[in-house]
Order: sequence, then C-alpha cells, then structure tokens
Amino acid sequence: MKKARILGFVLVLLMCAVAGVYYYVSHFSESSKIHISTNPWVGFTPFIYAQEKGWLEKTPFRFMWLVDLTDNARLYERGFTQGFTATQYEMLHFKHSNTIKPIFLIDRSFGADAIVSNLSIGEIRSANENVDVYLEQGSLDDDFFQAFISEYSLDERKFHKIDASQKSIATLSASKTPLIIISYEPYLSELLKKGFHLIASTRTMETFFVVDALFVDEQIVLGREEDFVHLRELFALAVEHLRSNPREYYETVKGYLEGQSYEEFLFSTTQIKWMYGKSPKAVTDHLNTQKVKTDRLLP
Repeated sequence: MKKARILGFVLVLLMCAVAGVYYYVSHFSESSKIHISTNPWVGFTPFIYAQEKGWLEKTPFRFMWLVDLTDNARLYERGFTQGFTATQYEMLHFKHSNTIKPIFLIDRSFGADAIVSNLSIGEIRSANENVDVYLEQGSLDDDFFQAFISEYSLDERKFHKIDASQKSIATLSASKTPLIIISYEPYLSELLKKGFHLIASTRTMETFFVVDALFVDEQIVLGREEDFVHLRELFALAVEHLRSNPREYYETVKGYLEGQSYEEFLFSTTQIKWMYGKSPKAVTDHLNTQKVKTDRLLP
C-alpha cells in the first residue's frame, strides 16, 4: 500500500512536470509571435494569399482579420497585437503613436478609396435638406471627408455624420433620401452595383494622399529585421502570383472578399499602385510632413 502511494505521488509529480513544460513551451512559443491586425483591402490581399498558402507557418507572423478600421487601435492599445496594416491616417488617429512606425510601404490608393452618393456634386451643393454621411469615424474616413468638403467648397453644416462599419455600410440602398458614403474595396463594388455613383476618389482628389503600410511598434523590430525582410519577400512573391495567375490568386483569397467577383477584384487591383519595394522619396517626404516617421522603413 505504501509503495502504491509513493508510485501514485511520483506519477502526479511527473504529470505536473510535463504539464508545466508544455505550458512553458506553448506560452513561450506564442509570446514569440508577432500578431498583426489587418482587413481585406485589396492591397493587403497578398498577406491573405501567403497565409492561405501556408507560407507564414514557419514565420513568427500571425494575422488577425478585421472589418472595422478602428479595431486596429483597440487591439494594439490593449496589447493584443504588435502591428497592423493601415493608412497613415489610422496611425495618426492613435492616442499613443510615438513608437509606431511604418516598416514597409504597401501601396498608394489610386481610386480604391471613394466617396459615392445618390446625388451629384451639384445636387449636394444645392440640397435644402441635410445630407446623411455614412463613414467610419476615427479613421481616414474623417480626413477624407474633410478634404472632400474643402476641395469642393461645400458647406459642412448641411452634413450629418453617421458612424458605421463597412459591413453595415455595404447594406445601404440608393433610396431617395440624400446619402453620401465613404467606402473602399471590396465593399465599394457592392455599393456601385446598388446604384450609388462615384463623386470623388483617391484618383480624382488633388489634396488627399493615401498610403498603406505595415506599421509596428519599433521595439518589436529590434533584432528581428530579417523576419520583416522575409515577410516583405513573401508579400512580393504573392504579388508575383497575382500577376502571373490572377484567377488562381483570386480563388485563393476570395473567401475574404465579401462576395466580390473575379472581374471586380481585377478592376480593384488597378486602383492601387504597389510600393512594397524601395520607398519613393516623394512618398516618404509627404509622410514626414504629416509627422509619420519613416526612419524604420526597410531598405
């Protein structure tokens, strides 16, 4: 009986030791990962492709897929992520952005961010009633709309802003009620199919310059530069697959594209300009004027 008790005690200790080792190894493994939040914007789909192909499994990078742009800030500020993909405007809206820097540029929006409406600019200007504006507040949408008002000399007092996610925005219909919507691909395609028409975009606006990048806490980069270089290489490889076999690429990522058709997706790729290689000086100069520090960009 005594031997049985001793044996049982030893087995319990052994099980505790194994559980402890497993917890330590799994916890250490997870803590060594770099968690990045992102969304299905056309310029970020190479990350989707790399993930779906299994290319990220042997890297420290793990992506979290979102819809609401402001969730980037919530997750980062609560410590759930160490980086995010976004425009410079999202980063500038963060409460604590001193240590956040772009590690590599991804694209410049050239029409894929847009303002649509069931009215023309002239009808908006002469409207006697307030015009509802659906947008994601606390994101680049605020900056986009302010630039739009200024560039077209519109009276800000006639607009009523309504904060909404892109998921809910995509369900709106082109009714008789005056509406303005700020959206981006892949959600933009659905709105155009419903009868809304384009009144401004990052292709037509002269005063609104949008750059997408991978932003991270600069402390995360220290000693892990090679990891980020590898991630950019995988991103570039995914873009090469897009160019060489767009149908296969689309089939791989379409589950994230909110019902966007193959033709709509291909068109959306023409509405951005890739910039994941060497960062153009004109672009970095523009970012620096906006107080976006570019000294951590990969060479």
